[in-house]
Amino acid sequence: MARRWIYNVSADWLEARKSYLTATDIAGLLPAWKRYLKSKDPKKDEKIIPEFAALWASKCSTVEVDTEAPSSAAARGHIMEPWAIESWNAQADPKMHHWDDCVIHNGILGFSPDAMTIAQLDSRCELGVKEYPWLRNADEIMEIKCYENANHMKAVIEDRMEHKELMQVAMAFCVLPNLKKARILWFNPDAPISMHTEVYDADDLHDQCRWITEIAEEYIKQRDKCRKIPHNLKAQCTEKEVWDAYVREMSNNGFTLKG
Repeated sequence: MARRWIYNVSADWLEARKSYLTATDIAGLLPAWKRYLKSKDPKKDEKIIPEFAALWASKCSTVEVDTEAPSSAAARGHIMEPWAIESWNAQADPKMHHWDDCVIHNGILGFSPDAMTIAQLDSRCELGVKEYPWLRNADEIMEIKCYENANHMKAVIEDRMEHKELMQVAMAFCVLPNLKKARILWFNPDAPISMHTEVYDADDLHDQCRWITEIAEEYIKQRDKCRKIPHNLKAQCTEKEVWDAYVREMSNNGFTLKG
């Protein structure tokens, strides 16, 4: 029987992530950003880039977040993270501490570490580098990836500068100014090569860090443009009000809904 993994993350953490640009956001904006740079339109600086507007709108959403991992594979990855760190600490240095459901931010940029050389001593779901200077003591962070066998093996043999996870570790350098190294650990206990790691410094990820900085600057401009879009109509209800009314109506008709 196939294993069905289930995992729920912190709703507060998911909400906190909306306030910052994450590596996932940057990676999603990168193709549009590159097209924008190549555009010869003399009026391009006046226009709103659709992908930036879409991201801004998604971060403004007030719909309750879904805390359940979006797939069994994603849940499996969350559950295996502490096991991966335990296996690492039993065999290698530096010793790493597991971090969970916390976004570390510096300005508009944020990342959620899987592990760092400093312990998660604060239970808050968001920690600012400026407000919590002890975060600067982190020498190294670790991003953990727990893919199934096929994708795990592809990662093992892939060139270290071709990994799709590079933007995630680059974001750590942009957020933590004193960071020396960022490591990716691929972990699959049932694979023939069960663990594989690559480590990077800021010079290795110079291009990625530059893209992050430039896209963040453009996002702020695009966000401000979106806020100034003229509109004279406004919904007289929230989605939650619509949902609650819908649930009551379905309940009156003998149906049971969750949400």
